[in-house]
Amino acid sequence: EHPAHRLLPGLGRRLAKAAPGIDLRVLGFQGRDDAIRLLDDAVADLAIGVPPGPEARILSRPLFVEPFVCIARKGGPAEAALADLTAFLEARHLLVSPEGDGFGLVDQALQARGLRRRIGLMLPQMYAAPAIVAETDLVATVMAGVVADGRPDLVTSPPPLPLPPIAFHLLWHRRTDDHPAWRWLRQQVVEVAAGITPE
Repeated sequence: EHPAHRLLPGLGRRLAKAAPGIDLRVLGFQGRDDAIRLLDDAVADLAIGVPPGPEARILSRPLFVEPFVCIARKGGPAEAALADLTAFLEARHLLVSPEGDGFGLVDQALQARGLRRRIGLMLPQMYAAPAIVAETDLVATVMAGVVADGRPDLVTSPPPLPLPPIAFHLLWHRRTDDHPAWRWLRQQVVEVAAGITPE
């Protein structure tokens, strides 16, 4: 979902101009193993988002890195929760958890410090978070690209504790490595990704 949000608008514009005869079909996948299976079975020609692994038949290159930001309703009481770690811990949080396990990167970082936060709402969809936060007193930690288009009803801030950014990679099967058409398409994806700047 996130790589599509970040890459497809620019890639669509680029392909419409340079290769209007190309049609794209975007598939979802549940995890790395699923993405590798789609590449192995030639159901997909590229996979975006999953990290490289040990498979020699699967080639990769980094595309972009996405840092995290915290968001709160502008002018609401939760805005103060972005000021420091103490205020952050006192707030009620929205947790995006696609797996539904109720434990995210923020919780891992807090647990390493012997700390916990209160989860006021858990949901599986990252892109619903800004609209919910804008209407509530919840705080959310999301990838910066989720709010890259700007939301005047939200304030954003770096997280009050270090969080590793998420690296997105382009993967493809070795059998298509030297094919001119696929090399060209991969290059288009790489060039679009180069225009994504961390927020």
